[in-house]
Amino acid sequence: MGPGRLGYLEARAAAVAGELGRGGSDTCAALTEALDADLAALGADLGPGVALVAVGGYGRGDQCLWSDVDVMILHRGVDPEPAVRAVLYPLWDAGLKVGHAVRTLHECRAAALEDLETITSLLSARLVAGDRDLFGEFEEMLAALVRRRPLAPALTARERERRRAEPYPVMAADLKEGRGALRTHQGFWWERRRLELLGLPSPPVGDDERRAREILLRTRNALHAAAGRASDRFVVDLRAPAAAWLGADVAAVAAELTWALAIGDRLADRWWPDLHAEQDPLVGFGRRVVAAVRSRFTPSTDVPSDRVLSLAVRAVRRPEGARFEALEEEAIRAAPARPWSAADRRAFVELLAAGARGRAIFDRLDELGWVAREFPEWAPVATAPQLAPFHDHPVGAHLWRTVDEMRDLVEGGGELGEIAEELGSTEELYLAAFFHDIGKARGGNHSELGAELASEFLRRHGFGAATIAGVAHAVRHHLVLSETATRRDLDAPRVVAEVAAQVGDLRRLDVLYLVTIADLRATGSTMWNSWRAELLGRLYRRLRSALEVGEALPATPDVREIVAVAGPGIEPRRIEEHVAAMPDDYLATTPPTQVLRHLLVAEALGGVASVEPDPDDPTRILVVGRDRRGFLLAVARAFTANGVGVLEARLRTRDDGVALDDFRVVDDRTGEPIPDDRWRRVEDDLVAALEGRRDLRPRIRRRIAAYGATEPRGRPTRVRVTREGPWVVVDVRAPDRLGLLVEIVEALFAEGLDVAVARIDTVGAEARDVFYVRRVGGIPILLDEELTALAGRLSDRLR
Repeated sequence: MGPGRLGYLEARAAAVAGELGRGGSDTCAALTEALDADLAALGADLGPGVALVAVGGYGRGDQCLWSDVDVMILHRGVDPEPAVRAVLYPLWDAGLKVGHAVRTLHECRAAALEDLETITSLLSARLVAGDRDLFGEFEEMLAALVRRRPLAPALTARERERRRAEPYPVMAADLKEGRGALRTHQGFWWERRRLELLGLPSPPVGDDERRAREILLRTRNALHAAAGRASDRFVVDLRAPAAAWLGADVAAVAAELTWALAIGDRLADRWWPDLHAEQDPLVGFGRRVVAAVRSRFTPSTDVPSDRVLSLAVRAVRRPEGARFEALEEEAIRAAPARPWSAADRRAFVELLAAGARGRAIFDRLDELGWVAREFPEWAPVATAPQLAPFHDHPVGAHLWRTVDEMRDLVEGGGELGEIAEELGSTEELYLAAFFHDIGKARGGNHSELGAELASEFLRRHGFGAATIAGVAHAVRHHLVLSETATRRDLDAPRVVAEVAAQVGDLRRLDVLYLVTIADLRATGSTMWNSWRAELLGRLYRRLRSALEVGEALPATPDVREIVAVAGPGIEPRRIEEHVAAMPDDYLATTPPTQVLRHLLVAEALGGVASVEPDPDDPTRILVVGRDRRGFLLAVARAFTANGVGVLEARLRTRDDGVALDDFRVVDDRTGEPIPDDRWRRVEDDLVAALEGRRDLRPRIRRRIAAYGATEPRGRPTRVRVTREGPWVVVDVRAPDRLGLLVEIVEALFAEGLDVAVARIDTVGAEARDVFYVRRVGGIPILLDEELTALAGRLSDRLR
């Protein structure tokens, strides 16, 4: 049987084409059967004292499309080289990835004693060809070995490591090695196999376990087929082709997968109850298992000990691990639905704030039927997937992580800890964090629906009117601060006044600010960074000022204040004339120190443009130049050609034609500050472009070819054009790509539009850029039809 002639390869090709099974265990069985036939033929003449043994996934019959071929040549000390040549060489020649071992019985035993992976691989052993008596001796040796060596401690430690690596279930799950995935299910298989070798009964495979494993195998094969190689992570780029291979839509595949992984987690808690004994490594260093929950209202003395939630908190605190005793579980199953006491309400919040242990106990309450009776709002979001690339977790996991992030904010000290302390109630914060996305997975506006669901739950269980109102307000408005901070002009008094009216009062602002930060931190790494933190902090301070003094912004500095800051070295008239020549909102939107910097840089301008880094902040840059049509386009091209990514921009032109444009920037590939030496190259390119001596477009094209060749994925480009005061707001959402800013500015330039403020933001794989624009010459866009037509033309240009 020559290279490439193995029937297994033909079977795999048929499976990839969708012609062999339905993609799950039936496809794995067919692949295993084809591989057995090939290996049996290869090992037909092994002779006495040699056995060809399938191990690992192949031994269990879980052979997926691009799984390794795991085999062992077992021998009695005879020369194994003929067997190696007969079996392994054809597999290698066929291009298969082979996981192989050549061992005697003694070597098997020694390796198994040293290494968990070896013993679990051997537990999966199955004779394919060769000496049956030798394989029988191997099984006797294996039974004696596992009699002396329980697997549970090592498998518990492995599962605990998986959960430390992934404290919360993730959307881009690793279907082989991740938490709740196939390695977890293999642990159940190994435990049952050990019991079988010892002649002991083992727990039966339940319907949920069987279905979850089937989903994992089916989805793993789909990922292999989509990638054309062994690819086990449910990443964004593979979801659509994998779903197409299965003949399903992405949402359905994702929903099944998140459910299956949650079942794996739940079963692991049952098989290895010690999992949560050391789940939080900080517990041993004095961290409380259950957070200290505070309320701003007088505590009740009602502390019954027989309530379900009191039992739950007691179970969380058990030093030997988060678990219920058998009698407690019986009591919970039989417990009737009845009104909650004050102690029940406090215990519920304590359970939410108890981290991984609290989640484990809540999950057990779900299994015991308590969640369905007392908290039916939970089921739709428990394992609901979130397919947007910036979401790291399914909805339920995101809600739990948001509570954990809130606990870190509350107990972490600093400014945010002080805000929480001044509120006097962590109870409200934890509830708002947990319920903020409870309205998802139902269709419609999840914030409005979530506020209604949270209110209904809290009202049903006796929470007070102030708590219900506060939590509902936070849920309803939990997106307002982040949307405003990243999408709108924070220096516009009208914007601040509008948001302040939505927020209502200082207490609600504080709650909303902390919930917003916890939510963003819990969403994923692309949603929380220093830039968003700064924008949110700036908005929070301005809203706080507006709510405290009843004004949209602190009082605008007087020119005399700037003169005083400048000192005797600058003639007052120079400052006054500079300010008088700037736009009307200049003093309201520019700190005095920046006003002075603008003046000095503008006065020093000798050529067509200069690029001035801020000496105190490496992410800020001031571009000064003789304003002309196409000035911003030249800046965008100079930045893109030199790897400068723009996060934020405020563009101003003085009456004498000097442009003073402030940018916040980072390296467009690393996200790090721009090195100082690069700014001289940027300035040289900008001046040469403005003078018509240099066309930067070829360099930009080469850079895109080198670093941005991958076709961006994501939702199609969308452009929305609205009116806000004297400005037209152009909101662009598009798959992020190198050079996108240049494309947008070119499109705006072609439409004869001047840009005053720009907000550049990237969430996951999607760019979300906002531009405040007006027509060149200040000609207003008055009609809604004009706005609609403009949006259509810009969309066409950007596509």
